[in-house]
Amino acid sequence: MFSKLLTWAKKSLVILKIRKIRDRDITIIASNCTGTLPYRFWDTPYNSPTVNLFFFAEDYLRLVSRLDYYLSCPLRFVSTSRYDEGNDTRAAHGWYPIGKLDDIEIHFMHYHSETEALEKWNRRKRRINRNKLVLAFTDRDLCTEEHLKAFDALPYPNKFVLTAKQWPELKSCVTVPRWQHSEEIGDAYTHYDALLHLDFKALYQSGTPLSDHLREADAASANAKLDSTGIMAKAR
Repeated sequence: MFSKLLTWAKKSLVILKIRKIRDRDITIIASNCTGTLPYRFWDTPYNSPTVNLFFFAEDYLRLVSRLDYYLSCPLRFVSTSRYDEGNDTRAAHGWYPIGKLDDIEIHFMHYHSETEALEKWNRRKRRINRNKLVLAFTDRDLCTEEHLKAFDALPYPNKFVLTAKQWPELKSCVTVPRWQHSEEIGDAYTHYDALLHLDFKALYQSGTPLSDHLREADAASANAKLDSTGIMAKAR
């Protein structure tokens, strides 16, 4: 009982932190649902098409390396993923659409049909604010050290990657202590109480630099502070 109350309290504090962000016309280009967490708690339209879906790390890096090109490509759909892990994930969820922009895959995990995925992708794509882009990456989905280094080198001023391990040489890296003994972070979209240590304003507010203390999360401090279940993004 106490554990559930503690988790609820931590999640409530995370929501409060997110709702203190005033600069809400940003566009979050995320590799998976975790990166778009602020949209979940803002009563605003989604200014990004990368909501309720995920990319494998290689495809995400291709996307953000040539963002304008890939966003100009028509979205089409394929019957299977080129990744074995993608086909396994899709089978575990019953079914979901898999899209392609030229040579990159998009796994529309929380969409019910190709029609829904296409309509929401195109509608939200039109809202992108290129003057306020934030790149949000994680070490999941076949991410390697080379992918992390490539992401860190991208010429975007506002970007971060959530990781299980510490990478002090990578300026964009933000460690999540809960998974420090794992190879990658867990489902932080559902278990967002694990993100209580984050300074969400520094990560997401346009023009705010990433603070040094974010790169080495203080697990003790995070645990000292005070999980409703995950709620998928609505059709905004």
